[in-house]
Order: sequence, then C-alpha cells, then structure tokens
Amino acid sequence: MLSGFKDLLWLASVLKDNLLPLVFLLVILGNVPAIRGRSLGYSLRVCGFMLLLALLKNLNIFSAMLLSSGVIISVSLTLYTPRYSWMKYSNLSLVPLVDLFALSILAVFASSRLLEMMTFWLVAELLGFFLIAYDYLVRTEKAALLAAVKYLLFSMIPTDVALFIILALTGFNEAIHLPLNEVRPDLTSPIITLMLLLGFFSKAAVFPLHFWLPDAHSIAPSPASALLSGLMVKMGLYAIYVIESYPLDTFIASVMMLFSGCLTAIYGGLQAIMQQDIKRLLAYSTTSHTATIMILLSLYIISGDALFVDAAVLYAVTHAFFKSALFMDSGFIEVLTHERDIRRLGYVFRVTTIESLAVMISVLSMLGMPPTIGFLAKVITFVSISNYLKHSWLYVLLLLIISIEISLSIAYSVRYLRVHVDSTARLPQGSLDLRALRMTPFIIALSAASVGFTFITGVFNQITPDKSEILLELSPVLVTALLIFAFLSLYVHEVIKKSSEGQ
Repeated sequence: MLSGFKDLLWLASVLKDNLLPLVFLLVILGNVPAIRGRSLGYSLRVCGFMLLLALLKNLNIFSAMLLSSGVIISVSLTLYTPRYSWMKYSNLSLVPLVDLFALSILAVFASSRLLEMMTFWLVAELLGFFLIAYDYLVRTEKAALLAAVKYLLFSMIPTDVALFIILALTGFNEAIHLPLNEVRPDLTSPIITLMLLLGFFSKAAVFPLHFWLPDAHSIAPSPASALLSGLMVKMGLYAIYVIESYPLDTFIASVMMLFSGCLTAIYGGLQAIMQQDIKRLLAYSTTSHTATIMILLSLYIISGDALFVDAAVLYAVTHAFFKSALFMDSGFIEVLTHERDIRRLGYVFRVTTIESLAVMISVLSMLGMPPTIGFLAKVITFVSISNYLKHSWLYVLLLLIISIEISLSIAYSVRYLRVHVDSTARLPQGSLDLRALRMTPFIIALSAASVGFTFITGVFNQITPDKSEILLELSPVLVTALLIFAFLSLYVHEVIKKSSEGQ
C-alpha cells in the first residue's frame, strides 16, 4: 500500500498544474451515492485528500502547516461523517457537503495565485452557509437558518469585500499570472487597512465581528463544526499573514490587532466557562484561541521577528487538531446520549474508556501540556514574548493577557472533561445509542495523530533549523510525559471501574 501511495505522489508531482482538479474528481467520485458508504468510496476520498500533500514544497510555512494538518483532519472526518450522518439524519447526504467544504478550505491554503485563492475561498464560504443551515434544510429548524443568515451577513460579506478590494488594487491580470507572494497591492491607506482587517477579523471571529460564531458552530452538524472551528477560522488568520507582507499602514494594523485580540481572548474564555452546552463551550473557546494567534501576528508586525510567526503557526495547528477532535467528540456524545448539557452528562468514560482517554489528549493539547503539540506551541509562544520583556511594557502586558487566557482555558477544559468523567453522574439505563461507538476509532486516530505530529521534525525544520534542535532536546521530556499520561489514564480507569461496580 505504501508503494502505491508513493506512485500516487509521483503522479501528482508530474501533474502539478492539474492536481487540484484531480483531487476534486477523486473526492466527487468517492461521493457517488452507490459507493459513498463503501470501501471504494472511502478509498477514493482518502486518496484525494492525501494527494494534496504533494503541494507542500511550493507553499509558505503558514499554508504548508495548515494544509498538512488539515489533510489529516479531513481524512478523519471523511471516515467519521458517514456514520454520524446515518445515525443522526438516517441518510448520507451530509458527506459530500462536508468533503467538498474541507477540500475547498484546503485549496485556499494550497493556492499559489490570488485569483485561485479567492475562487476557492468563495466556494468554501458558500458551502459553509449550507452546512450551517443544514438542519433547516432537512428538519426545518429555524434556529439553523438564523445562524446561517448571521454567518452570511457578518462573516461572508465583510470578508468578500476585503478580498475584492485586494483584487481591485492588484489588477486582474496580475491576480491570474503572478504568484501570491509576488503581488504587491498598495494597502498603505488607513481606510483600506481598516476595511481589510475588519473583513478578515470577521472570518477569524475576532471583535467586533465575532458574534456570529457561537450560533453557527454550535448549530451546524458536528463534522461541519469541526471544519468551521478547526480550519475555516484559520482562513482569516492566513489572509492577515499574507497581507502583512504587502505595503500597509502598520500602525493601524498593529493597534487594531492588539486591541481586538486582547479583548476577544479574555471575552471568549469567560463566555466558554459559563456555557452548559458542550458545543457552545467549544465555540466560544475558538474565539479566545484565534484571538491569541492574532496577538502573535500583531507582534510580528511590530517587531519583525519571525519567531512570532513560528509561534502563531504552531498555535494555529494545535488549535486545528484539538478543536476538530473535540467537535467530533461532541457529535459522538450527542448521538450516544441525545444530550449536550454538561450537567446531565459525566458517565461517558464508563461507556467507552479509550475514546475518553483520547479526548483527554486533546484537552491536554488545549492546556499546552506535554506530550502534545500544544505544549510546543505554548513554549514557543512564551519564549517569543519573553525575549522582548526588556524592550517595552507592552510585552509584559501581553504576556499577562495570554497567561489569563490560558488560565481560563484550564477552567473550561475541566468543565468539558466533566462530560466524560464525573463521579456523581449515574449511567442511564436503556437510553444510550451504542451504535455511536462506531465513530470512536476516528476520534482516537485524530488525537493520536496530533501527538505524532509533534515529532515530525522535518516539518518544523522548514520553519527554522532551530526547531528541530528544540524538538530533539524536548523528546525525552515528551516521551516521559506520555508514559506518565498512560499510567495516570490506567489509574483513572481503574478508579472509575471500581466506582461503577460499587454502584
């Protein structure tokens, strides 16, 4: 099978100009109704997503890392979604929407020209609208339609305006022929800088256009929520990273990004703590995390230090992994228990111990604990800011804000863990849909992949050679932490098992 995959990569390298059409063709063929839920359909879709990895060498570090992690997430979702769709909606019509949505987002990160990126961006936004409104389309739930309209007005339209401003300033001919890193639209006008940032703030769900996200991400089907929160909000961050290399008003940009980022990081964390619905908790936490990444990108504008970009990239990848896995877990819980209220859950660990342990890995990543990739992200984040503590009080303030954001993440992470492990919760009799257990292997695989991603030294070496040395030096610590985690997991398992037997 490995040799066959190498042959596919070789074919992709030969047909680079036609790779994206080939990928779309494979994913569409894999969604033909007759084979959508069969092994052939799964294989075609997985091969389609994996072929995108052949484009990594042509990309900047931000898009390369988002593309590689996004491929892993998309493969997990294309295997997970058919089971979720069948058990919740009694059909597989959700699968092609989710697959094409994922593929469109990945194509944005893989695009080498401005017009190409804009095309896939608009397609992704349109598919996102239909996925948010999906429960209205199949069940006429008005809340889903209202959430989709709010997404349309406050996420799609502002972002599209920003993209068309860039296109107008670049010129149609240059947007078609010049590589994305060679176009140089003049964005130095304060008004243009302001409009562009507000547009991309709306996609990243950062103040003042953040309020569409909680409804959209909590109402959409869980596979769509995983993509919306794990990958789509990164489109806004990626666009900001791209325009930072263009001539723009750096003062306006840095002030806007710092103010909005700091405000949203704290606000999102506080809101997440107060939520009882597990999907709304995850949705609000997304606004907090994307705001932190925004802060790091703003510090890159101020200082010009590429270490802030490294920290932002690692943070973005970390968030993509754990948030996708946790939204997949929320879908599993909803199908299993028909419940999303934290206060009525707490017994999931007794139904599926291994899946709950996998969720603990994702939560540890959200907390920035070893052996997860979140640990590396938090280390590099703190190191990058600490290097400048002597230069200005601003860095001290930002370090404090990020520390508060992390403290808030601990509080709502513990609340989310109570969904799985709560000694006071009793296992309901006869009300669980155990067919949901068919979804757990893909949640487990994605959580495990996030840990494996930590040790891919070659990927980090593309950021800067120093990263591989950091990883090599931290490897003993990470391995030790993994062993400790495994021991604690077994210990917790025994405690819960004895507790359940006692009841």
